[in-house]
This record gives sequence, C-alpha cells and structure tokens, in this order.
Amino acid sequence: MKCFKLVVLVGLVTVLFIAGMALAQWQGGHGAPRMGCQERFDALDTNHHGKLTKEEFMAAPHHRGNAEEMFKAMDVNGHGYITKEEFCSGQGMGRRGMGQGQEGEARNDERKEKEIQDKKVDDAIKKAWEEK
Repeated sequence: MKCFKLVVLVGLVTVLFIAGMALAQWQGGHGAPRMGCQERFDALDTNHHGKLTKEEFMAAPHHRGNAEEMFKAMDVNGHGYITKEEFCSGQGMGRRGMGQGQEGEARNDERKEKEIQDKKVDDAIKKAWEEK
C-alpha cells in the first residue's frame, strides 16, 4: 500500500512539473524572465530619443490585440508619440497585471483557475500522505 501511495505521489509531482513547464511556454516566457516596462520601452525606442513614435511602436510584433488601438489608447495626450510615463502608466489595452479591459479580466480568470487547480493538487497530495 505504501508503494502505491508513493507511485501516486511521484505521478502527481510529475504532472505538476509538466503543467508548470507547459504554462510557462504557453505564456510566451519559455522559462526566460520577462522584461520590465522600462526595458520594453527602451527596446522599442530604436532611435533612443525618449519617446515612441507610431512607427517605432508598430514595428514591433504585438500579440495582444490591435497595435494601432493600443497606441491610441497609450498616447493619452494625443501628441502622436508615447512617452515612457504613458507607456508604463498602465493606460491602453493589454497591460499585463493592470486588470484593465477584457484581456486583464481574462488573465485574472486564468490566474484564479490556476490557483484552484493548484489547490486541488495540493489537497490530493496531502490526502495521499495522510492515508499512509
């Protein structure tokens, strides 16, 4: 019986490990740390003049919605460029962790679902250990 519990526990840990790796890749991280807001701005600001023109912004790949709409939403004052403050303020669509718009809500839902799944796995592991 102890051997069976050990096999179940090892199986659960393996599933958690694989799920974590899959989640990291699905989120586009591939295990690499994500750049912070200021680093992303600096990478997009190809001529390093402290503002993102629409051309600079549009030249980068955008996987989170319509880039033109994002640019307009981030250009709060409507000058035709985005300052670092505007870029990092959380204005616009698809800002990670800001909880704004549908994408922010979807990300929160995904996070809650992951927490629920993690809790279920934790409970299963605890139960397996308690039964020995």
